[in-house]
Amino acid sequence: LTLPMIPEIKRHIPDSKISLFISNKLGNLLNDYIGIDNIFYYEDEAGDLIRFFKLNNFDTIINVFPRKDIAVAAFRAGVKTRVGTAYRFYSFLFNKRIKEHRKYAVKHESEYNLNLLSYLNKDISYGKSFHLSYSETEFSLFKSKLNILFDIDSKYIIIHPGSKGSAVDLPVNKLIELTEFILSKYSDCNLVVTGIKQERDITSLFNYKFGNKIIDLTGILDLREMMILIDKSELFVSNSTGPIHIAGALNKKIIGFYPNSAPMNATRWRPLSNQAIIISPEVGDDMTTITNKQIELAADELLNRCIV
Repeated sequence: LTLPMIPEIKRHIPDSKISLFISNKLGNLLNDYIGIDNIFYYEDEAGDLIRFFKLNNFDTIINVFPRKDIAVAAFRAGVKTRVGTAYRFYSFLFNKRIKEHRKYAVKHESEYNLNLLSYLNKDISYGKSFHLSYSETEFSLFKSKLNILFDIDSKYIIIHPGSKGSAVDLPVNKLIELTEFILSKYSDCNLVVTGIKQERDITSLFNYKFGNKIIDLTGILDLREMMILIDKSELFVSNSTGPIHIAGALNKKIIGFYPNSAPMNATRWRPLSNQAIIISPEVGDDMTTITNKQIELAADELLNRCIV
């Protein structure tokens, strides 16, 4: 959700060189992304952040996800322009402070991020564009990797049941019941279950229930492969978690489940696809009150647009 900042920076400062300083868990997701000149990984530089900032001679740092150690290092390294939120105890380290409280979740996260560019004193565009892409060679290699399990050129639906605790989740039994509904009504589609290896305790429930009727890709995909898999899918079903934003950036058909309370709500964290259906409890955060009928109607609405 920081990616819409890149074309906006380029629009205001066309000759800018943009570097991302991110966690290595994002791996190769952003290879060849338009507008990104360099990618650095926090884990590689954490031992001497001051040296990192001095060595690369950055003019500006925009603290999208603020960390005290990064803010201190940029200050001590003498980075000229340091942009960040105004309401952290170390915000005095920023010389461009944006006065906004994200915890109230009245805007989308991408808009909070874009608002950090208001230090430029120019009108900020909130039109959000993404440039996730991959080559034909990458696709062919990935297709070969999956070939023993299923044909990625076939029609398939992804169920991604885990969220690593980032929000309040829909009970997994409701996703199992949705899987049963899809397998019975949309039998011309494969059904793929995804997750990281630490979520195998969740995804194994689908294996136990459905056996070889589903394709289990738990723990075998890197993030770039996950992006390709999502891009070729007919529908992506998930709680609020990282991959739902990849699906949003690819403008895929999505069913997403979100609680109502700030800061976890869909106002702040919904996927940025115009083909997403978001389902939340009528009130509060009790995800058990979401009914099977609501979920099945959403699946029918989206799948009837693409399954012929």
